[in-house]
Amino acid sequence: MNDRVFVIWKGHGSDQGIYSARSDHGTDFNDARQVSWFASSRGIAAVVEPVGHGIRAAWRGADNDNRIWTSRAHFTGGSWADQALPAGVPRTEDRPALSVLGERVVMAWRGAGQDEHIWYSVLGPGGWSPQQLTSDGTASSTHGPALAQHDGRLFMAWKGSGGNQDLYWCTYDGQSWTAPKAFPGGSTHGPALASNGAVLVMAWKGSGSDDHLWRASYGNGGWSAQQLAIGRSSHGPALGRVDNRIVMVWKGAVGDERLWWTPDNFRTQLPVRDGYTSSNTPAVVALNFADL
Repeated sequence: MNDRVFVIWKGHGSDQGIYSARSDHGTDFNDARQVSWFASSRGIAAVVEPVGHGIRAAWRGADNDNRIWTSRAHFTGGSWADQALPAGVPRTEDRPALSVLGERVVMAWRGAGQDEHIWYSVLGPGGWSPQQLTSDGTASSTHGPALAQHDGRLFMAWKGSGGNQDLYWCTYDGQSWTAPKAFPGGSTHGPALASNGAVLVMAWKGSGSDDHLWRASYGNGGWSAQQLAIGRSSHGPALGRVDNRIVMVWKGAVGDERLWWTPDNFRTQLPVRDGYTSSNTPAVVALNFADL
């Protein structure tokens, strides 16, 4: 395996610290490191930047701080820049999403308080662009959305707003977002997206009391039938590309705070490492050190 896998997560229970661990060889992760003094009451988003190859992370603040904070790590993941607020100080009640489109990092999030619209901003040489509504304000959710680049476009998926547990998706070409389209699946939380270049995969926790994790793939303009992925969770999972595989990381179902992952295209469920626990959705990214 050439890629090094990074998992970044919030602690479990009242522990709002942010932690990271790296796997250099196969499925073994090194000792967890606390990411500076950063803290969050929700899940974490992360992406590998196309320029500079650093890891960009974003998260909602701790306790009542609903501002979105970001930081960039050196490619080894050992040191992080000071946390900073994007332009306009965007706010959210859940985990934001990060992805890359071309040479730019894109962030999307649901609003704060009663604002369930999904907003986005693009990171350029001068910093983050002013926040704008996705899909002309027609995309809304109780939870954070998912983003992934595939086939030259940025795909976004999300759970509906209010009590609506249906899933939706749309695309962004760098200029405009398409209108939301319904997806034949449902969830109580935000889904995850990842592409290996050939296939785009969505994964999500089931709707209502269904804590199974489900998945579907995109091709020929539409989504495949949903099927069980692997594992159970009380939150949405995270997806990432490692070499040419799609891997998934998640916290367990109610009562199980352990972090789990499947390193082999949904065939095997393994603990990330004994003692690694979280109460929300983690993030997973991969770096190929040979490219740096």
